[in-house]
Amino acid sequence: MHIQSRHFSIDHRGPARSSRRCDASGFTMVEVALSIAIVAFAMVAIIGIMPTGFEAQRLNREETIINQDGTYLMEAIRGGALELDSLTNFVDSIVISNHTGNIRSVGISEGVNRFRRAVPLVNGHFIIGMLSTPHLEVVDVRRNGAIIYSTNEVAALVRAMSGSAGERFQDPDFQENSFSYLLSSKIVPYQASPTGPFAANSTTLTSTNRVALSANIASNLFDVQLKFRWPVTKVQTAGSGGVPNIQYRVGKNEMVFRSLVSGSLIPTNGVPFLSVRDPRNDVPLYYFNDKDYTPPAL
Repeated sequence: MHIQSRHFSIDHRGPARSSRRCDASGFTMVEVALSIAIVAFAMVAIIGIMPTGFEAQRLNREETIINQDGTYLMEAIRGGALELDSLTNFVDSIVISNHTGNIRSVGISEGVNRFRRAVPLVNGHFIIGMLSTPHLEVVDVRRNGAIIYSTNEVAALVRAMSGSAGERFQDPDFQENSFSYLLSSKIVPYQASPTGPFAANSTTLTSTNRVALSANIASNLFDVQLKFRWPVTKVQTAGSGGVPNIQYRVGKNEMVFRSLVSGSLIPTNGVPFLSVRDPRNDVPLYYFNDKDYTPPAL
């Protein structure tokens, strides 16, 4: 048997290489340096405006809290609410002084046992009653008809009731980290002008109905002003003689709420939460009552 063998040849030279060469160029050091300088300049500008953005965000958040708290407290004072015991978690102190700077009464939520003369802010009865103290209070009526007034200044240190729950610390050791503000309430009678045309027979103005109407309005319509100032950066409570001395430093931010409240302003005291013989009952508490009207005070 004859077997024919075949021979195969394999070409190992491979494909022909291209004689053309691709030119690939990169960035030079000057171009890289210029790029880094441009990016650094942009980053510096962005970082420079970040504190302004954070400050605007913080102020907007604080104004939102003040708007919510202001609306709530205004409605509480207008309605003479007595059962808002949740306020004890946020109102730290209330100081009532006169125009000469002498402290008339102080209410505090902590350390009541150390200050026997301080009003205990243990429920809404005391808090709303002290915040509703009128700005002008009759203290004496002379024989000649002259009326002596006392000018009351009411200031309360309050921690934010609205906002993030993580900032409403109930532990006294961490309450300094909460957002706080100083609340000043000012309640004055609404004074309607009794001016009007005189009668043909030269009737004096004091004998007209306009004066009686003005006096009646002043006894049953009040201008309520709540001023909020924040932030409170420093709080110290100390004192002697049974009266605490409360000091604080307040920021420059300010917001004012105003409203007219109709009805009578009724005075009372700490009974039944305090015993009848408790000397702190000498501090009058006031509440608005929109169901009853009082005769003219003058």
